[in-house]
Amino acid sequence: MVELLSPAGDIEKLKIAVQNGADAIYMAGKKFGARAFSKNFDDDEILEAIKYCHLYGVKLYVTINTIVYEDEVEEFINYVEFLYKSNVDAVIVQDLGMADLIHKKFPDLELHASTQMNIHDIKGLKLLKEIGFKRVVLAREVDLETIKQMKKEVDIELEVFIHGALCISCSGNCYYSYFEMNRSGNRGMCAQLCRQPYKLYKDDKEIILDDKYLLSPKDLCTVKKLDELIEAGIDSFKIEGRMKSSEYVGLVTRVYRNKIDYNKVSDKDINDIKKVFNRGFTLGNLYNQKGHDFINGYKPNHMGILVGEVLSYSKGKVKIKLLEDINQEDAIRFILDKEIGFYLNRIYKDKLLVNGAKKGEIIEVDSKEKIPVNTKVYKTIDTKLNDYIISSSNNIRKVSLDGIFSIKDNNIIFEVTDGINKEKITLENVVQESINKPTTEYEIREKLNKLGNEIYVFNDLKINIKDNIFIPMTIINNLRRDMIDLISKDRLNSNNKNIKEYKSNEIKTDITNDIFFEVKTEEQLKCILDNTNYKIYIEDIDLYNKYKSDRVVLKSPRIKINNKENVLISDIDNIGKNVITDVYLNVVNSYYVRFLHEQGVKKVTLSYELNNYQIKNIVDNCNKKANLEVIVYGKPEIMISKYNMLNTYNLDNDRYYLVDKYNKKFPLYIKDDYMRLLNCENINIIDNIDELINIGITNFKIVLDNETKEDVNIILNTLKRNKNIL
Repeated sequence: MVELLSPAGDIEKLKIAVQNGADAIYMAGKKFGARAFSKNFDDDEILEAIKYCHLYGVKLYVTINTIVYEDEVEEFINYVEFLYKSNVDAVIVQDLGMADLIHKKFPDLELHASTQMNIHDIKGLKLLKEIGFKRVVLAREVDLETIKQMKKEVDIELEVFIHGALCISCSGNCYYSYFEMNRSGNRGMCAQLCRQPYKLYKDDKEIILDDKYLLSPKDLCTVKKLDELIEAGIDSFKIEGRMKSSEYVGLVTRVYRNKIDYNKVSDKDINDIKKVFNRGFTLGNLYNQKGHDFINGYKPNHMGILVGEVLSYSKGKVKIKLLEDINQEDAIRFILDKEIGFYLNRIYKDKLLVNGAKKGEIIEVDSKEKIPVNTKVYKTIDTKLNDYIISSSNNIRKVSLDGIFSIKDNNIIFEVTDGINKEKITLENVVQESINKPTTEYEIREKLNKLGNEIYVFNDLKINIKDNIFIPMTIINNLRRDMIDLISKDRLNSNNKNIKEYKSNEIKTDITNDIFFEVKTEEQLKCILDNTNYKIYIEDIDLYNKYKSDRVVLKSPRIKINNKENVLISDIDNIGKNVITDVYLNVVNSYYVRFLHEQGVKKVTLSYELNNYQIKNIVDNCNKKANLEVIVYGKPEIMISKYNMLNTYNLDNDRYYLVDKYNKKFPLYIKDDYMRLLNCENINIIDNIDELINIGITNFKIVLDNETKEDVNIILNTLKRNKNIL
């Protein structure tokens, strides 16, 4: 049976998700969750959430899926211990160093790999299974055919997003917010800069496009394809939306529940989902959708549904021909050069105030802004639908019980099971022979079925009694309460916790002292080889084969798999013996460094998202025995995407620029069928290398983009002025 996994940004949304049929809930505490701006749960609310879910037989997963800095590790692991002792069903983790620590300290705590790990290949699945993961939340870029092959080859649970917002960047590979706003997406603080308007330039010439929102994907909606996803063997279907409304969580959960259980989904269901939130719908990378089937360049936020068209505007009133029903307190929006939207406090029909109007009717609404004729009108909030979702989500879910009430030798024997747990209560010598009015089966059944607002309901209740007996009704009432308490205790109970002492092993690896240049062109490569003893990373396979030597190392493509050893790798799928890990693995603590060296990694490049103080903490806690590299110059690749913008607009495969509203220029190009977006500026801390050397860093990398030979020589001269550099 597949699992339906729903989001919860607070306790209200959690309860609504449970009542509408979620098999499991994912949520976050106040720290270490990848939605830092969601309300989230404090410790008391986490305990309440666990109890609520477990009483209904629903699993609860807590996201601790941010990267974790060295000075946060103690707080992090104490928080994990609290979650473990509180009986959460699993934790969802991004940081491999923390995952390794959790598994060694809490070996029975179920681990799920966050989509932020960007697992897209069978090799990555095998590695995570080996180190203790039970489930992997696959990267959103993995297509359905690949998922089918994964299920055949690796015995591990697979979780896949089936509905909600999509990232334009490959999972876990976006640094846009970090470099532009100092808000790390890997710390749950994404500023959603991809939802902003951009212009596209080639050199200094703007490419005129109809679209403004060039990086804004549509929302994923797979409800009509769910049969195929079930057949593929996916274990858990995940709905995105911890920051969405209660109405969204309730309705989307309910629609997917009905599809899974009854294979029912209607056009009305889809239309209702559009009302609670949509940016247009796509089947996403699961079905390799491209261009405008994937992207919504027209509008980056909630679209609602089309409900009408403007017929005229006069004296502060807009006349609208309705294409859908509308009601007072609904919200509408007019799509112009700027968007104009408001709640419908007044609706006029035939110059009279009305509470609502039907499809096909003509209405007027107040507007201070003049609205042109033929403007499209969208409904973005449907008040009646929202009220219905909330009101119909109140205590509708029940736990079925089977019971047997019987009499033997003046004793009551009451046995109840919830399908998993079984309890038996025996009350001795409480049954008497009736003198006046005997107790009937009907009276016993009525009392036992009076569960009030409890979550339980008897599916089958057998009453086996003899004639002419008397049982006080207070005994029956107390018996019912005691039994419910026992069943509830069983559902909340957990096994003893297995907590082990963790002692880190000594790092054993060779320390190198190198400066590497990551080059893109043959001119850059020859300049380094001919004029220095420095080493080179190169991604171009033809150039690598042409200049292959001890000084030239192949850089594996960011996303595609390269099975060769002795390469620079950028993803977890390629971790193995003798490789070098690049900056994109986001290593920010010594536990991750140790884990990588234990896997045979030769050298670890530290994350962009570290300052010198944090780097020093890592070096010191590795006892200065780790082989570490830091990038000191270059234009960071802030995004890599499976979406090919140039194909969407039928442009040649050349170098372009995205220009934001502040006129910052971000280089954009396509390589290996993936779109790469670079930062608008270089980082340059070459003059600070002495400080890094004093900290204990022995390897440095300079990343070149379109620098000329003259530019490279300027960098080389800067390096030569520092006597501490090789």
